[in-house]
Amino acid sequence: MRQIFCDSRDRVSGTTCDFVIQLPETLSLGSNHRGRIDNLRIPLVIPTIQTGTNDTFVVLLGSTSYTVTLPQANYDGPGIAAALQGRLTATAPGGWSVVYDTSNIAMSISCTNPFTITGGTYAAQLMSRPYTQTSNAYAFSFVTVLGIDMMYLSSQNFSSLDIVGPGGAHDTLCAAIVSSPFGSVLDISMPQNVYFNIPAMTTQQLSFQLRNRSYQVLSIVPNISFTLTID
Repeated sequence: MRQIFCDSRDRVSGTTCDFVIQLPETLSLGSNHRGRIDNLRIPLVIPTIQTGTNDTFVVLLGSTSYTVTLPQANYDGPGIAAALQGRLTATAPGGWSVVYDTSNIAMSISCTNPFTITGGTYAAQLMSRPYTQTSNAYAFSFVTVLGIDMMYLSSQNFSSLDIVGPGGAHDTLCAAIVSSPFGSVLDISMPQNVYFNIPAMTTQQLSFQLRNRSYQVLSIVPNISFTLTID
């Protein structure tokens, strides 16, 4: 058994979320090895609202569409509700009310005028969860105020048909469910006695990526570190 301690700050190329590390000696493995990831540490600095990612909200009243844009920031539930209500009130006609229910992790949006949510990146995030709708209101369940709720560690070096990740990816090593608040450090390990099979390889470099739920490589995390155990 061997352990390789990986830190994106020790990379020889790439970024903090898409990086290559140089091994001190050649790693030569046959086809009967397995691996696991432990102590994947990720600083949680991804804002609740990111410019260009999940910051727009489009409503249709009558035949006119109105688009509002939320400023990039780390909001709590009541804060993001207040920001959205303020933007809607300043932009679209009618009396707007946006309420965040902290106890039930839910949010409701209502207006004195009939309206329909027709687009926007933040709207898409809300509507990806179960919701109910009337002509004057929407009620959304499980409205997380974390900057991101799921991340994946991947590596083409360990790609295997035994692995089926998001979108059918074969290079997913570990899933990190974000359950800690903004500003903390998430520490994730694979479950006890869970391993992934490692294909035969001979290499002096390993590459890793940190991805979001859509399997896009992240760019805002300052660094990650983890332990790769090979059995």
